[in-house]
Amino acid sequence: MTQTNDLNQSLEWFSQLQKIMRPVTTIKTEEITISLEQFNLLHAITTQREEFTPTKFAGQIGVSKSMISGQISRLLRAGLIESIASTVDRRQHNLKLTPDGVKVYTSVRGQVVERLDGLHNDIAKLM
Repeated sequence: MTQTNDLNQSLEWFSQLQKIMRPVTTIKTEEITISLEQFNLLHAITTQREEFTPTKFAGQIGVSKSMISGQISRLLRAGLIESIASTVDRRQHNLKLTPDGVKVYTSVRGQVVERLDGLHNDIAKLM
């Protein structure tokens, strides 16, 4: 009986967590809708100290390179980033925000901070 109760409590907690995370995962503006993962990529590219590579980023956030590649493809198609051949190794491509990418990043940054702060507070209440 205890295992069933523990499982029920865990599933209830997980359901509540999903509910509070749902509004955070998508950021909408008048011009565009981007995912939190895409914003995270824009942020990483913006704050990079050295050349940004998808492989490094995938390792930093603990996801597969193919997942990052899909997000990068969407951002490239949306015209928010551009791919530039590395000056050190021509086989590598580095990513850079386009002027539109800078505009989107700047316009949604405050929204993301506000939502993540709210998420942090909501998760703290669940604990």
